[in-house]
Amino acid sequence: MPIWLIALLGGLAWFVGSLVGRVLIALGIGYVSFTGLTAFVGSIKDLVLQNLYALPPEFVQVMSLVKLDTCISILFSCISVRLVLEGLSSDTITKMVIK
Repeated sequence: MPIWLIALLGGLAWFVGSLVGRVLIALGIGYVSFTGLTAFVGSIKDLVLQNLYALPPEFVQVMSLVKLDTCISILFSCISVRLVLEGLSSDTITKMVIK
């Protein structure tokens, strides 16, 4: 086998190994970040709704008439989407895996 072919195959094997490693690291960091942000935003939403339902019954009835709980859920969904889009468009993951 010619030496240039061995060098080409060795370089290709190194590139594929490096690429697979980078992809796995990026996917792992993305999964952990998404799971952590989802749990964090969900716990804050539950805390806010729990404190709103602890108000006197008259206020809770008015809140249910104006659908304040639905409004809060929509707001926290928007915050979650904003965080996910910010994470997708930023280059912090690529900065972490450069060797």
